[in-house]
Amino acid sequence: MKRVTLIIAITLFLLPLASAQFIVFSSQGEILVLSGDYTEGTFILKNDQNFDFKIVSFRKYVVLDERLNRVEGFRLELQKTIYNEWTSGETREISYKLFVNESVKPGNYQIVLTFWGFLESGDIYIITAKIPVKVIDKPLIFEEAITYVKERPFSSNYVLNGETVVVSSHIKNLKNSIIPLKASTYLERNGKKYLLVTKTVNLTKGDNIVRFEIPIPYDLPSGNYKLVYLLEYPGGTYSFSKEYYIQFGVELSALSLKSTQVMEDFENEAYVTLTSERDIKVNVTLLTYDKNGELLHKYAETVQLQKGTNIVRFSLPSAPPGEVKVLVKVTYDGIFLGERSATYHVMAYPKIDSVTYRILYNGKVEFTVAIMNENSKKIEGVLHYKITAANETLYKGLKDITLFPGENKVRLEFTLPEGEAEYQFVLSAFGKNTIKEGTVYIEKQTPTQTLSSPSSSSTIKTKETTSQLIGGEHKEKKTWVMYLVGILIAAVLTAVLIGLVKSDKKKKRKRPRPKKKSPLGKYKRPKIPKFVEKRELPKKR
Repeated sequence: MKRVTLIIAITLFLLPLASAQFIVFSSQGEILVLSGDYTEGTFILKNDQNFDFKIVSFRKYVVLDERLNRVEGFRLELQKTIYNEWTSGETREISYKLFVNESVKPGNYQIVLTFWGFLESGDIYIITAKIPVKVIDKPLIFEEAITYVKERPFSSNYVLNGETVVVSSHIKNLKNSIIPLKASTYLERNGKKYLLVTKTVNLTKGDNIVRFEIPIPYDLPSGNYKLVYLLEYPGGTYSFSKEYYIQFGVELSALSLKSTQVMEDFENEAYVTLTSERDIKVNVTLLTYDKNGELLHKYAETVQLQKGTNIVRFSLPSAPPGEVKVLVKVTYDGIFLGERSATYHVMAYPKIDSVTYRILYNGKVEFTVAIMNENSKKIEGVLHYKITAANETLYKGLKDITLFPGENKVRLEFTLPEGEAEYQFVLSAFGKNTIKEGTVYIEKQTPTQTLSSPSSSSTIKTKETTSQLIGGEHKEKKTWVMYLVGILIAAVLTAVLIGLVKSDKKKKRKRPRPKKKSPLGKYKRPKIPKFVEKRELPKKR
């Protein structure tokens, strides 16, 4: 083998070049080099011909610019210059070192390599190969930066408070020495910088990575921010930015109430709807205020939220009549996350404050029932009444009434016999009863007077009752002129009655009929009950 190689080498110098044939080897790869520096590496050559070369020998190179003009200032060194047994279709890695003078301008060039190839038959081929070369005047090559959320790498454009934003990039240093680089990143909103981080990185020859991790604090306000990534060195600057929307990830979606109107002795319920993007504990505070803005109740609860929709229920105790405001606030470690409010109305039961009566004439009595409606709007109710005397029901009935806000007075007029009578008034509204009871005494001579029933005679019943009207009458309020006429008529009638009694004691006294018709129909005076005492049981027939 050594002998054959020696013979080919001698022949190489002896044979004329005119007898050689020209072929081309293909190449892969590009040489990137900094002006005024050097680079080393490998490129690939492939034997595309149908020849198996015994020896391939490197002979020379030239450098051409884009116009195919020869350029000086390059020096190429190959690690090997002779390659044995280079068969057809075979690829070889060629190790090189390329020096470039500072006088070489940045641009695209190509190195044309010339080889001599020898077949075993002794035939010679002149082989050429072209290697692209790119000369640059800046030592750093910046690749595009990337950014993502560390906890959710596949998320798009939003970040949750408490998560971490990552930004990084690859930087290739072509210089055969360390280059210091100033790297910084921050968030920007409305011209203001947040979370600024700066560091210096020493870039060695080859590939380098610059990486930042930016924790987003919980107290950073929600909104749109621009992530800015900046790399600076004496030869230039690289910048990158991306828009992010930062949010806490917990939203107070709704505040709803079980009822918008409740009675004063009823409870209510509030439902707080929270939407969360993650599992986290938050503080939920609920406050209630009365119609005067005074605090009624306060509830604070720590709630463990799960990703998705969460509903928190609060029980609201009974409240005084009027409008009640419900306010709910959501916080995390003192950080305000949102609030909502709602109102509901507490209805009061109307109550009978007092019952007063005035004895008119001829046994006529006018009752005034004072009813208090503490609500801000009118309500409907039913007033039941019952008048008894000597264990006999004289009047019993009901009256539909409309109660306006504040005090309402209902007047009823009855004709009562002499002696003591008992009265009972029951107010029914919203399924609850208020009762006032008392007595009135009718004397033989009844001057006009006004008496008040004791206020301690009221009781409460929970069962609503309905009764039918048996008898009674109602008259409107008379003016003072009518009262004067009534007094005169009463005096005349009294004198006549006294005369009649003296003349005929056995004659039954009759009460004059009322002059006006009752709104309930024709009036018939109730008969005085008679009791017949029998000393022995009746005999069977």
